[in-house]
Amino acid sequence: MKGANKIGLWLVELNLEENYGIIRCSHETKEIIITALTLIQEINGKRVILSPIKTSGTIKSLKENKLL
Repeated sequence: MKGANKIGLWLVELNLEENYGIIRCSHETKEIIITALTLIQEINGKRVILSPIKTSGTIKSLKENKLL
């Protein structure tokens, strides 16, 4: 992901068995990233739908509360 560090984007966790991932970003770019994720239709030739489920102030609270 070229340039991902410029907008503060990191893939923290990807669970393909349960079909979810955790992305870390700055609060300043959150809305841009959510919009961009919803526009992605294909990854490596495979059709996908990326739907943001939850946003949180901390990754720790997502993991502790099992909000995924």
